[in-house]
Amino acid sequence: MLGSGRCHPRPSRNTKTTFGWSFLYLRLEWPMLYFILRLFSSLPLAVLQIIGAGIGLLIYLGSPRYRARLNKNHQSAANYSGFKLTRWRVAAESGMIFADTLWIWRYPKASINKASIENLDQIIELSKNGKGLIILASHLGGFEIVPRIFAEHMRATVMYRPARKQLVNDLMLKSRKHPQMDFVEANIGGVRKIKRALVRGEVVGILADQVPSVGDGVWAKFFNQYAYTTSFPIKLSRQANVAILFVGAERLGLGKGWVIKSQLMLRPFSESLIEACTEMNEHFEEMIISKPNQYLWSYNRYKRPAGAEVAPVE
Repeated sequence: MLGSGRCHPRPSRNTKTTFGWSFLYLRLEWPMLYFILRLFSSLPLAVLQIIGAGIGLLIYLGSPRYRARLNKNHQSAANYSGFKLTRWRVAAESGMIFADTLWIWRYPKASINKASIENLDQIIELSKNGKGLIILASHLGGFEIVPRIFAEHMRATVMYRPARKQLVNDLMLKSRKHPQMDFVEANIGGVRKIKRALVRGEVVGILADQVPSVGDGVWAKFFNQYAYTTSFPIKLSRQANVAILFVGAERLGLGKGWVIKSQLMLRPFSESLIEACTEMNEHFEEMIISKPNQYLWSYNRYKRPAGAEVAPVE
């Protein structure tokens, strides 16, 4: 338009079309994702686990990056610990972890009936000491059942890291709802809520083999490799003077569920934060070695968080 001093081009048809498809995608993505996962998870657990194993194998075959990470992490740990290399089975059982999670979300009550906790009476008594209890888990077996089954017996506050996609995060929170369980994000606000829960004498849960953000961890050995390890459980246990229980959800046969095994931390952590985190990792190693095929070796456990110092070199 002459004399305006600015040009106001009209949107092209391609721009309108792109915007329209993007808007339609956003409108449909959540319902479609929810419908597909609900349909998929409605299958019997054994069938879902078989399908999950197949998907795990397909991803292993189809993704060189995924395959290389899984092989490297699995082989390094096997060489150090002496357990047998079973890459194909690990790939299949990694898919089963996804299947377990969907089924637990879809059938929370039925999943509880398929799970058991060893030494449950002693754990319940321990949780009633008025100081609270810190439960630490790793990416082993059906780890998604851990907070839910403990919440059946005691009040629990669980720290989690939000999924990158908001749709997935919404689905996760909706599926994890439980009247005796609160989920808090791994941030300053979540840390405060975790501490308040311990003050009230409640149980708190942390998936402690996740790579923390820079400043929230130290480089400590995990299966003889330096892994950036969260120091929060160590600091928390020292501040609150509370017991730590390591747990792992071992998968039983197809469709048979899970058994929660536990180890109580019987002695204080070392004064050195690096040594303490190494000791924490050693507890996880011991539980993983009992069922090495069921650990999520494809998880990028040894990555360097943005801004973190370089891992030590020996």
